[in-house]
Amino acid sequence: MEIVFSEKEDIPEIVELLKRSLGEKRMPKTQAYYIWKHQKNPFGQSITLVAKESGKIVGVRTFMKWEWSFGEKKIASVRAVDTATDPLYQGKGIFRMLTLKAIDECKREGISFIYNTPNPISLKGYLKMGWNSIGKMPLNVRLGSIIPGFFDEIKNEKYYQEYDVENQLKKLPNSWSFKQPKSISTELTIPYLNWRYVECPVSSYGALIEPGKFGIIFRLKKIKLFYEFRICEYWLENSVYSEEAELKIRSVIKKIKPLVVTESFFEKKVPLSNNIKLNFASPFIGPLTTVKNLTNINNKSELIRFDIWSPSLGAMELF
Repeated sequence: MEIVFSEKEDIPEIVELLKRSLGEKRMPKTQAYYIWKHQKNPFGQSITLVAKESGKIVGVRTFMKWEWSFGEKKIASVRAVDTATDPLYQGKGIFRMLTLKAIDECKREGISFIYNTPNPISLKGYLKMGWNSIGKMPLNVRLGSIIPGFFDEIKNEKYYQEYDVENQLKKLPNSWSFKQPKSISTELTIPYLNWRYVECPVSSYGALIEPGKFGIIFRLKKIKLFYEFRICEYWLENSVYSEEAELKIRSVIKKIKPLVVTESFFEKKVPLSNNIKLNFASPFIGPLTTVKNLTNINNKSELIRFDIWSPSLGAMELF
């Protein structure tokens, strides 16, 4: 058995292995999605290793590159995703071999840390290899509408057309960017937002942007018979509060009538959707997150404190 870096021609076989090993219940696995995620990523092509037995791919380990900002400092990281072992070859240590070689490559490239959102089954394996659990990403969840609207695919498409994210992003100059102050977060740029929210082949998004003032990017997710209004990105450019942003975003939520509004706990300034302030932060429903430190950023503890490392929902929800 050999452990090697994947080649472009390996993609069809890798995708088939992911389907066979992981299924497609949570997320469809297609070559287009794989290429978007691992080849077109503005942060760089993923580190992908495969295990081959007699020329056949029997294991794959993929670290997707991601860049975070902390003040003026750029922090290179990778997210552990798309890992699979052929069911006939499980129990042979393939996962560990792939992981250790991928970690060596990360260190060679100067990657600061690895993070991922493992399921409870794989969590134990990560902890044994030196990952630290930082718990579940806390979310803010609040009532969207007292009388919520029923989820409807036709209405859904109309909402996305009305708040077309591509057209909204065209309001901003190509040089535009935004950083969340005093936290480790993903810098918002036009190339990143286009890749993440316009070109994504598996999810649709809407947006409302007022240049020089504020912006919001959202996803309408089905929750039982109703809507969840999921706030993926939100920014205020000149202040910590904007009455204009509050009124305009509230009008969008009022039109869609979601059952709940969900946002990152760290974006506490997103306007309330109605006068009933039913609003709570939950440490139990966000994605479980683990981190492995490879180099000292300033202090290792920075990576295991969610109040300093502050990802948006858009940076964490897929993949």
